Amino acid sequence: MNPSAALLLLIATVVSGQIASPSFDELSAKAQQAYDAKHDEEAARLYAEAVRLQPDWAQGWWALGTIAYELDQYPACRDALTRMLALDASAAAGWALLGLCEFNVKEYDPALEHLKKAHMLVPVKAPGGQLLDMANYHLALLLTRQGAFEVAQEVLMHVALRAPNNAEMIFAAGLPSLRMSILPSDVPADQHDVVAMAGRAFWDLATKPPEQADSDFKALVEAHPKFPNVHFFYGTFLGARDPDKCAAEFLEELRINPQSVPARVQLALRYIVEGKPREALKYAKGAVTLSPDSVGSQLALGEALRASGDDAHALSAYQAAEKLDPVSPKIRLYLANAYRALGRADEMRHEQDEYRRLKAEQQNWP
Repeated sequence: MNPSAALLLLIATVVSGQIASPSFDELSAKAQQAYDAKHDEEAARLYAEAVRLQPDWAQGWWALGTIAYELDQYPACRDALTRMLALDASAAAGWALLGLCEFNVKEYDPALEHLKKAHMLVPVKAPGGQLLDMANYHLALLLTRQGAFEVAQEVLMHVALRAPNNAEMIFAAGLPSLRMSILPSDVPADQHDVVAMAGRAFWDLATKPPEQADSDFKALVEAHPKFPNVHFFYGTFLGARDPDKCAAEFLEELRINPQSVPARVQLALRYIVEGKPREALKYAKGAVTLSPDSVGSQLALGEALRASGDDAHALSAYQAAEKLDPVSPKIRLYLANAYRALGRADEMRHEQDEYRRLKAEQQNWP
């Protein structure tokens, strides 16, 4: 073969190869067909080829992530969704699935951050769908593990309305209710019953008439009267429905669990309502002594001091709370009220501005 013929043959081979290579449109169409037919591995291969041709195709990365999640390939799911979210950071479903992938490989810190992002992107009353409900459930698990029990309960309240009969979720709801900073899989066997009963009381409180929840709480207290935080949990229920009886439950909690900071905080707040500032101050100071790094303790102390007419020291307590949680909008309102009481108008307006800024940044967050 002469050199010219060889060159022509080489060119023809290259051109033929280029023509034979599937286009992005062809690959994406075939990938979708494979996915619809539930041929997940084939779909994943085709989507991977498609995103190599068009790396900014967010839908392709999302498809790769969902397929990997369905195949329990969580690291691959995490990597694909990270690429997808770099292209579309407003995708709540993307953050939700990323957080679930990270949860499954026990990367709990990033999972908490990403599940929180998903939650904040969707208004609480919006129909988020099954994926976001599952994401919020896992968000509540991680908040519980972190010790943010009240926030976890608020998230679970909304989950309960969408999944009223989910046994796994009902059991898990017992953990923040009893202030146990563990995951459901870590509950000791001899504590399953008390956690399950507390979870049922919480779930019925969210989904059924108050009479049913009241029956659940009484059964819980009768079955487990000495278990830590059972009386505290019942006291919080009574605080909203029969407030004259709640202090007795918090006092009973202290008899069982003398180191209980939450019981002291709730007693301080209750005694403020009852016009007993001296008693309120006693329990608030006790809470701060036991747990000076507790935001709730510092806020309770601030409120008790204000009720006692000591606005200057109340401000110091609110400032201590703000140092512990500088991104809390609620604390800024406490500070604004304290500055107003002290006649410090400029600082009051500054805290009001900070409240509005932080509230806007944390839209849809409890």
